[in-house]
Amino acid sequence: MDKSPFFIYYNKQGQYKGGVAMRQFRFEYTDAESFAEKLYAFQTQWESGQTKTKLFQIFTETLDPEAIETVCEVIGRIFPDTPYMGCSTSGNIIDCELSSRITVVCTVFELPSTRVEVFQYDLSGNSVDAVTEKILEETRKNPWVKAMELYFTIPERSTTRFCDKLKDVREDIQIFGGVACSDDITSVASCVFSGVLGLLTRSIVVIFYGGDDFYVESVNVTGWKPLGRKFRVTRSDGSVLQELDGIPAYDVYHKYLNIKNDENFFYNTLEFPLFYEHNNTTILRTPVASNADGSITMTSDIDVGSVVRISYGDPGTIVESIRQDSGKIAAFQPDLIHIFSCAARRTFWTSKEPTYEIYPFKDIAPSLGFFSHGEFLRTNGSLNQHNVTLVIAAMREGGKKAAAASSRTADKN
Repeated sequence: MDKSPFFIYYNKQGQYKGGVAMRQFRFEYTDAESFAEKLYAFQTQWESGQTKTKLFQIFTETLDPEAIETVCEVIGRIFPDTPYMGCSTSGNIIDCELSSRITVVCTVFELPSTRVEVFQYDLSGNSVDAVTEKILEETRKNPWVKAMELYFTIPERSTTRFCDKLKDVREDIQIFGGVACSDDITSVASCVFSGVLGLLTRSIVVIFYGGDDFYVESVNVTGWKPLGRKFRVTRSDGSVLQELDGIPAYDVYHKYLNIKNDENFFYNTLEFPLFYEHNNTTILRTPVASNADGSITMTSDIDVGSVVRISYGDPGTIVESIRQDSGKIAAFQPDLIHIFSCAARRTFWTSKEPTYEIYPFKDIAPSLGFFSHGEFLRTNGSLNQHNVTLVIAAMREGGKKAAAASSRTADKN
């Protein structure tokens, strides 16, 4: 077994899985010197004379700009022609387990037809309409695109308009992603960054994937169940939910869950989002703040006249939902899996390992991802922001293999 200063994936027989599928190499960052040594070793051992498409993705629990910019500088110096991007997180996921506070992953695509391109937009200097129009324009100019992966900083306002404006993206393009976070899930601090615009605290990074031999399958898992009666939204103002059945929205949470209208409201309601029917799909909406007038600020808009219910996490339902969806993903036979799991789900499994619920995906394919503030997924042609949700995006180059390689081990030095 090769001993490398980075992690690589092997199949069940201990053989390297190169040559037939995209590959994933991962690195733990501790300091600039050792990180550069690992990248040089990677470059010498695996990339000499190769011109295959690559992408670096960086996931960081720290918001320290100096540390983040150092990681980006080292990557840019050693791999000047390779795109990179990253975001802050509430925990990093590699191979369905927690990884180091700053984790770097390089995906190497095997087939010459596969294409990847990274875009970044500054949300502080551009309107939502302007940004979405630029994204739409890029999809029109690039017919090879099959998937868009979104990395959003925690928005100051609702993401509903952004999602609605992307409805005109070609129907064959899948869209998924997550909202950046931090190790303090009650904080609104977050960042995304790339080689396009650098580190920004109000920004979105978009990755285009595609090509004739590139395939994607995406699903979302909730497992939350409705609690109590249905309520009709009788007053709302965008993302501010004012009244349910004519009474202040906060009163409903107080009556059924005895949650106080104080500074701990966000944390105490994390596990009790609202079931909300929107765009012909069920969405979970998490309250982010309670207001003095009895209204509740949500993560995105909730329409007047819609029906909502408070929900709660049921372990049995969650496990069964994930079992079913992991079967769908396994049947797709992916080369890689990207995971966007709400930080609230991590807090839910306090008696288990933080990644307990995603273990069924572990033996399907290598994976990367993070615990997020919110999740994006396009369903029935509409892009929606979810909360307390698990979004899985599975990727594959080429057709399905005759026999899926469903087990592998990771070698670590």
